[in-house]
Amino acid sequence: MYIRAIVASFAIFTASQTSAAILDVTVLNPDKSGVDSIVLYAEPLDQPAPKIERKKIEITQKDRAFAPHITVMQRQDEVQFSNKDDFTHHIYSISGPNRFSFKLKSGESKALEAFEPDSSTETVAMGCNIHDWMSGFILIVDTPYFAKTTKTGSVSFDLHHLGKYRLTLWHPQLKAEDNRLTQIVDISQDQKLTWQLSETFYEVQPQADEEDFEFLDEY
Repeated sequence: MYIRAIVASFAIFTASQTSAAILDVTVLNPDKSGVDSIVLYAEPLDQPAPKIERKKIEITQKDRAFAPHITVMQRQDEVQFSNKDDFTHHIYSISGPNRFSFKLKSGESKALEAFEPDSSTETVAMGCNIHDWMSGFILIVDTPYFAKTTKTGSVSFDLHHLGKYRLTLWHPQLKAEDNRLTQIVDISQDQKLTWQLSETFYEVQPQADEEDFEFLDEY
């Protein structure tokens, strides 16, 4: 009886292990070079997305810029802004239902309240009322499978379940509707995919010359 219990437990463990898969994706430009820092996320379609622990995410303001420029998070995560410049910033969001606006003096930090529940992915564009050229983005997703590509355009997911997944590429300069491209994949084993873009990104507008705004340091 004891031996049978061990065998049964081993069989269940083995089955759970074989139901997982590694998904490797490489995102390429039209010239086949790697696309750096584009967001890729995978949403399971056959079962609910796995739950993960709430995380604390920091977005800093340093050298008149948001760092990171693009933050990806799940809705339950906590976001904290930290001003590491020697002057005040006035952070605000310009899109989505979860708008915010607040001043942040040098050395201060502020945590945002939890974002309002929603079943869809949301993009939050951010700026600074004092330094007009500053821009940043928060992408809120409802899946733990998300990452930004490396310099070679690669990203890897350890999927908990086999089945169908919707893969989405997103970047604020991506030439596509809502800055997104999607495809459906059926994962039955470890899989490697190459996703080549048909067009390059929109050009990023040059930022203002900091020397033209030295008077802002008085804030």
